[in-house]
Amino acid sequence: MKTKKIEYLRFDKLETGILSEGKPYIISIGDKSVLDEVKTPEGHKNLSKKLSDTLRYGSGITQSKKLSVIKEISDSISPFFIDSNSVEKDIDHLEIFLNPSELALIPFELLLDVNNSPRFISKPGGGRILTRNDRRATDLNHNIPETPRVLFAYVTPSYSKTGIRFKEVPHKNHLGSFNYALNNRGGSKQLTVLENPTFLEFKNKILEEGENNKPYTHIHLLAHGLLRIDRNNPGDFEYGIAFNTEIDDPENYKSTSAVEIKSIFEDLSPKNLPYLVNYMICDGANFTNGVLPDKNPLQVTFNVGVPIVIGSQFPLSMDGSNMISKILYNRLFRGDDIREILMEIRTNLYNNKPHQDSHDWISLVTYVNLPITYQYELLNHKTKCQLSILNSIRDGKNKGVLSEDDFIKVKFQINESIRDLGLEANKIEEEKSQEKEFLEYAGLMGSSYKRLAEVEFMEGNFQSSDTWDKQLEYLREAKKWYKKAADCNRSHHWSIVQYLSLKTILLGALDEDDMDYWYAARGAAREEINKAKTSVTWPYGTLIELYLLARPTSNEKGEKDILDFAHKLMTNAKKQGKNEHINSTIVQIERYLKWWAGPNFKIPKVCLADKSPFLNELINALSS
Repeated sequence: MKTKKIEYLRFDKLETGILSEGKPYIISIGDKSVLDEVKTPEGHKNLSKKLSDTLRYGSGITQSKKLSVIKEISDSISPFFIDSNSVEKDIDHLEIFLNPSELALIPFELLLDVNNSPRFISKPGGGRILTRNDRRATDLNHNIPETPRVLFAYVTPSYSKTGIRFKEVPHKNHLGSFNYALNNRGGSKQLTVLENPTFLEFKNKILEEGENNKPYTHIHLLAHGLLRIDRNNPGDFEYGIAFNTEIDDPENYKSTSAVEIKSIFEDLSPKNLPYLVNYMICDGANFTNGVLPDKNPLQVTFNVGVPIVIGSQFPLSMDGSNMISKILYNRLFRGDDIREILMEIRTNLYNNKPHQDSHDWISLVTYVNLPITYQYELLNHKTKCQLSILNSIRDGKNKGVLSEDDFIKVKFQINESIRDLGLEANKIEEEKSQEKEFLEYAGLMGSSYKRLAEVEFMEGNFQSSDTWDKQLEYLREAKKWYKKAADCNRSHHWSIVQYLSLKTILLGALDEDDMDYWYAARGAAREEINKAKTSVTWPYGTLIELYLLARPTSNEKGEKDILDFAHKLMTNAKKQGKNEHINSTIVQIERYLKWWAGPNFKIPKVCLADKSPFLNELINALSS
């Protein structure tokens, strides 16, 4: 996805400001070689009133009047933005930096094209996504979390404590979306649900998990927005979040301010900040009060350093929040590009409106700060997500209910990842400066093909069909990619042992050249162990497999060495809290026992990899 940056500048204090009609700003387009002056079309009061009168559910405005005002606002703010025709056709993503804070009031998401259709939705022949950014936001260059750890909090405060009859939030729909999206990504153990928390309960839960080195990667808050007014300082009005309260004092109930929300993320260490926060709250991103430096929960969360923050700048329907959550997490947890996901969400909010007068497609606002390496990182992440899904299917307890469609779907998705990865890997294979990236790609290609072969094996068992030809095709491809990685860097012991493993099961023996790889992998694994001592796990996994594939001078000595490696791997993994490394090693050993022991494979009889009793003993040792 190609991005063009659009940046607004002015020459005084940026944190606060009131939108003034005719005020000049500098707009920078692309690489900053194009600068222009634009002037605000309307003042703060006039624009705020139009938006408030038009984009409030239950305001009594007719549908035709609403559409007319939306077009009027679009026509008014269009000259302040860039013309669609001035953007190159291959640009998919417009990233708008609203550095002067008052410009966040302008609903760029509302802009229409010449056909009075939203500019920022998917259309025949393409479409563009718009996201917001801010140079004042802390840039922590967060990586995409490999495994999601989700906090879902939902709140409907009681009438007796607030004096307000809040409608119950649709928590069951949102919970259903999470359960579905996490089904093959760790399931319910990756999800924490807080029912009707107070603000302090919400905050303390986030901070406690951070202190325990188990930070939440994704935080989803489903609640009501509520105007907050300080009688002593009426100019400090803002839209806050209606949390639960333990105090029965309706007269003095106040929603939670942006400053209080900010304190949560300020109190977290940078490494424990979530990757994404989703505020499914009416007016959670409302920028009405330009006097306040901390204007709303969305802005303060983003500026502290959370790279992706999603919210609603106007009222959001409950059905709209359901749609957002369903699409967002289903695609996000399978490794899709957040920008493509946001495009689909806004498109669906417009094309499949929950009700006739829905303006949720305008309400949705997203602040996104992605690193320049995002595309590379995403490619790896998407493949890992697909591998994780394959692993979940392989290890699942309900294998008996799998259908042919399940196998078709998962194979299609992993083939998509292989296609994209292969294109990138082939581009950089000969580039020495990109050796690290190539090693990552080649290793993932090998893993992907091996998992595809495993899916074919499983499908053959479940459907009583012959999938051997496909298994062989994919295992040969996996071997090829692992060898590319091995040849690229002989210290990459993990790739080397995977290559040797597949060559052994497919051809039945390692030749003299292969033994050079064997010794190189052993040396690299030993060196890593000597450097890192008790903090490493994977090198022991490499040594276990190398010794399983070797022709031991003494089975007794070989078995003793392997069990010693297994003990050290298990000890270090438990010490580091990396039990998944133990599980991965067990899974690989089980392949020799349950898959590669079949008649089509050629493990030499002299190898310990062919000794079922010892493999079972090894698995038991790792499982203890």
